[in-house]
Amino acid sequence: MFPLLPPNKRFKNILRVKRLALSGLFLVLLALTAGAEVQPVLLTQMAPRPDELFAPLLGDPRELHFALRLAFPKKEGSAAEVAVGHYYGIYRWALPNAAGAVQLNIGGGIFPRFNFTDNRDLQVIDFYANVPLDVRVGKWSGRFMIYHVSSHLGDDYIRETGQIADSNSWNSFRSILSYDATARMRFYGGYTYHLQVHPVDQGLRAYQSGCEFRFNIFGKSYAQAYWANDLQWWDRTQYKTQFNSQLGVKTGLKAKDGRGIYYFVEYTTGPEYYGQFFQQEESLVTLGMHFAIN
Repeated sequence: MFPLLPPNKRFKNILRVKRLALSGLFLVLLALTAGAEVQPVLLTQMAPRPDELFAPLLGDPRELHFALRLAFPKKEGSAAEVAVGHYYGIYRWALPNAAGAVQLNIGGGIFPRFNFTDNRDLQVIDFYANVPLDVRVGKWSGRFMIYHVSSHLGDDYIRETGQIADSNSWNSFRSILSYDATARMRFYGGYTYHLQVHPVDQGLRAYQSGCEFRFNIFGKSYAQAYWANDLQWWDRTQYKTQFNSQLGVKTGLKAKDGRGIYYFVEYTTGPEYYGQFFQQEESLVTLGMHFAIN
């Protein structure tokens, strides 16, 4: 037979067992709560919505989207910027046990800038062609993408400045990992590697991070305020910080998801996003409208 423990030790052991049981119950409840927050089951299908697995990065000016911007550079004058771009879902594969899904998309866009001070001349235009593979598992989502960028000076700008017309281009691989901390808070980080570049004498790596916050300001989420911040560091500019911060309101029947209009003010500083001017730095304030069409 096993020796009996003294009453005080038996009491301590009972308390220990109770604490362990309560801790286990708490963990189970926490897991159930986390499971309840997971998005609805994602099914295998053709032509799915392109933004259900990996949501667009609101703070990244080179995320494919439809927008109009009036920019006021710190140095002088003003400029009009247009974004015309979109992703289209090709096919989605559901993961086993309803764990999530993997989806192939295709997308493209153009980003022209016009002089808006003395004339309406086209200064520069960037072309994007993207082929992303998106993944979602619970609150985690990722994007693994091959993409091409080609940047060209506008004919009007060439005539005005006499600069030689030579396109800059990049063929790259990009990966981004995103975490939805809550329904209103998101964090992400990414890495880009250039497979082929022109001009050739530049760095091949880039890093990215950012965060997004959303706030309901009217009943039933017909309007939702948001604040999105994006930071990038490119080897080609000696890792100088490229920072963009966008504060605005999205309106729509479901402001968090689906169709709607964003009205925003934006602050940008650091090396320029336009491929022809990436070696230049500027700071500017922008007023804009972004049209979500999904």
